[in-house]
Amino acid sequence: MTETPRKILFLTCSEHGQLNSHLAIISSLLKNSKDGIDIHLGSSSDCRDRVPRGVIFHSIVGFSLTDRIARRHGLNGEAAKEKGMDILCADPGFFNSLKWSTIMFPITHPEPVKEYIETAHDVERLLRELKPDLVIVDTLFGPARDAIGKMADVRFITLSPNTVKEVAVGDQGLGAFLWPAHTTGFPFPVPWYLVPLNIIALLFPLLYLNFSSYYKAFDKARHASGYQKRVPLFEAAQVRPSKTLCMSTPGAEIPAIIPESLLCCGPILQASTPLELADKELYDWVTARPTVMVVLGSHFLTREPVANNMIAAFRVLLDKRRDIQILWKLRKYGEYELQGLEEVGDRLRVVDWLDADPLAVLETGNVICSVNHGGSNSYHEALFTGTPQVLLPAWFDCFDFATRLAFLGNGVWGNMSSGLAVSQPEFTKALLRVIGATPDAPEAAKILARAKELQDIVTDKGTRLGRDVAAAHIVHELEYGPDAL
Repeated sequence: MTETPRKILFLTCSEHGQLNSHLAIISSLLKNSKDGIDIHLGSSSDCRDRVPRGVIFHSIVGFSLTDRIARRHGLNGEAAKEKGMDILCADPGFFNSLKWSTIMFPITHPEPVKEYIETAHDVERLLRELKPDLVIVDTLFGPARDAIGKMADVRFITLSPNTVKEVAVGDQGLGAFLWPAHTTGFPFPVPWYLVPLNIIALLFPLLYLNFSSYYKAFDKARHASGYQKRVPLFEAAQVRPSKTLCMSTPGAEIPAIIPESLLCCGPILQASTPLELADKELYDWVTARPTVMVVLGSHFLTREPVANNMIAAFRVLLDKRRDIQILWKLRKYGEYELQGLEEVGDRLRVVDWLDADPLAVLETGNVICSVNHGGSNSYHEALFTGTPQVLLPAWFDCFDFATRLAFLGNGVWGNMSSGLAVSQPEFTKALLRVIGATPDAPEAAKILARAKELQDIVTDKGTRLGRDVAAAHIVHELEYGPDAL
C-alpha cells in the first residue's frame, strides 16, 4: 500500500529578496530528498512564473510590496518604481533612524488593513484545504504568520533571508545595545560615546508605536479578526515554540548569542547556471581580464549625478589598473546619457540587464570585487564566493551589511560619508583600497585574504551549501518533530 506523500508548504512574499531563499531550499529538496514529499509554494500571483517544475503553486490574495506602494500612491510603471525609490532610500544617521521609525510601518504595510486581513484569511483557507505536514513561512510575510498563529495545529518553521541580527535581538540581553540600530550606520560594536544615541534609536520604534494612530487602527482591526499580539514585524516572540532558519554562520558574523531555536545555515543561495552555459559571450569577456562587477540590486534606480560620479571613479581606477575591466548593470532613474564612456573603451561594459545570475558571474572566479547595494542576497553571494566587496547601501535596511563588512574586514563601505550622493572621491578611495592601485597593493591583498578566509568558514572549505543545510533541517523536523532539531 502506497503511503500518502507528506506535504511541505512554503509561504513567502514575492519580492526577490524573500522568494530567492525559499526557491534555493526548494531546489535542494527537489534534488536531494527521497520520494514521499510533495512541495507546495504559496505567494501572490506575480511570482508564479518563477516556480520550478515539480512544485505545486498556490496563488494567495494580495500584492507585492512594490505593487502595494504603487497602489497606495495611484502609480504604475516607471513612475511607481521611482516612487518606491524615493520612499525606501535614505542616508544613514541618528536622526534619519528616528525618522524611519515613524514611517517604517506604513511603508512596510502600505495596504489598507482590509487587504491585509483578506490575505491572512486566504492563507487560513489554504492551510485548511491543504493540511500541510510542515509550513516554512517567511519572517516578513505578516498575514501568513498571523494565520499560522491563529491555527494552533499548524507546525511551522520561520525562514529569514537575513541574519541573526534581524531575528535574535531579543536574546542578546544588554549586548543588543552594542548592535547598531537600523539606518544609523553606526559601527559595530557601537563605541561608548554613541551608545546613548543607539539606545534611543533602538527603543524609539517601540515607543512610537504606542502613539501611532495608523498602527493602532491596523492592530485593532487585526485583533477583531482574531489575530493576537502585535503585527508580526514588531513581535519578537513566536506565537508558539518553533525554529527559525537564517543566513548567518558563526565565525563569519558579528558576535552574538545564538538561541537554540535559531538554526544558522550559512548563505542560502540558489544554484546558478554556469556563466559559460548561460551567456557564452559574457563568459568570454569576463574571463579575459580580472573583472569588477557592479550590481546595485533588482529594484535600485541610479540617478544621473550618481551615475556620473561612479563613472568618474571608474575612470580613475581603470587609468591606474590597465589590467582590469568593469561590468556594470545600470538601471537608470529617468532618461539620461552617461558621460565619458568613450574614454574608457571596452574595459567598461554597461548593461541594463544580465541574462545570467550575478552569482554565476562571481563563480567564474575572475571577479576581483563585487560592488553592490548591501542587500542580503548580494552580500551573501560575494561572501560565499570569497569576493571582496565595496558596498553602496541606499535602502534604509541595507546599512547593517556595510557595518558588518567593516567589522569583518572583507571589504569597504563606499559611501559612508556621502550617502545617496555617492561622491566620486569617496567611492574612488574605496575601490582603490579593495582592488589596489597596483596588482600587489598590500591592503587589497589583506582584504582578499580575509574574504577567502570567510568563504572557507561559511562553506566549511567548500563542503557546505546553506540551501542543503536548511533543507536537511526541514526534512529532519518533518520526520522527527521540532524537539529533534
